[in-house]
Amino acid sequence: MSTDGRVAAIAGVGPGLGRELALTFAGAGTDVALLARRSDHVDEVGREVRAAGRAALCLPTDLTDRDRCAEAARLIGERYGTVDVLVHNAFSRPPLGPLDERSATDWHAAVDGNILSATNLLYELLPLMQGRTASVVLVSSISARQPYPGSGIYAVVKSAMLTLVQVLARELGPHAVRVNAVVPGYIESDNLEAFFADAGTRRGTSAAQARQSAEATTCLGRFVTAREVADVVAFFGSPASAGVTGQTLDVNAGQWFG
Repeated sequence: MSTDGRVAAIAGVGPGLGRELALTFAGAGTDVALLARRSDHVDEVGREVRAAGRAALCLPTDLTDRDRCAEAARLIGERYGTVDVLVHNAFSRPPLGPLDERSATDWHAAVDGNILSATNLLYELLPLMQGRTASVVLVSSISARQPYPGSGIYAVVKSAMLTLVQVLARELGPHAVRVNAVVPGYIESDNLEAFFADAGTRRGTSAAQARQSAEATTCLGRFVTAREVADVVAFFGSPASAGVTGQTLDVNAGQWFG
């Protein structure tokens, strides 16, 4: 699954999966462009990529702003000339709660942060990708498969992302651009521990009990790691998946399968 000598643009770079995506591609011989709202996240991961021996272009960018995406694409073009892989891991998590408590502003922010941000960047980068058998990978969420109580808008937009993959696969196929999605289950992280602490409080139980209950729903009796998810994304970004487009692959230790 080597991507040696290729260029990947990774949107949504942070301390969790975004970081692991960047380091996984770098470890496979890929130079990267890193995009996220927070410059501290982008710069920190960029330093790690360079320490691994690959080039990193750090671009703090509001992906909901098409003009900012156009500027980022211009800089990527100047630095690398082409883009072989686009990974969209950026997301906006709206307030939890029943849908009837959510405002139009909440809906707009969720669509902008999860769907529009993906298409904004993709279409600005498309001139650098078309004709290169390039690959686009969108990162969805287990919430699209199994909405938990209160997940509301987030579950809806992450589900919409899976249809977006199919639409884009049809639209971009003539440009020799493939589009696929990865749907992670619970990913081991500090944020996950905080999630179970909150879940335990809401259920009147402990964080450990809430975690054990969720682990019991998986076939493997555990949650996945960020590296396990990143490896699947790297597969979609590599020549090993050259005949695959419009598909969604769940990486969840057997938490859900249809």
